[in-house]
Amino acid sequence: MLFYLTDMFLDVIWGTGYWVIKKTSKGVYYLIWGNGNINLENHKKEYETIILTKENIDYDDTLKELVEKTISQEKKIDELHNSIIELKSMIKKSTNQMKQ
Repeated sequence: MLFYLTDMFLDVIWGTGYWVIKKTSKGVYYLIWGNGNINLENHKKEYETIILTKENIDYDDTLKELVEKTISQEKKIDELHNSIIELKSMIKKSTNQMKQ
């Protein structure tokens, strides 16, 4: 029984170690050399260029304004939520006092 447990334990350790080393080496290989299916003749890639214009800058400013407005609206919503909770507690207190 001890032999069987030791054999099973070593088998699991060996399998796990082998799997980790195999996956790590494949990952490092992929990071360095890619997937290996690239032919040098077909390696011509098209690259996108981003041209910033005045419109893009204006849109960026507009986006910043919208983000600021959203943040201020979130604050107002939180304040309203807190006010509603306070009102609910006041109503509960008043109804409890009326019942007594």
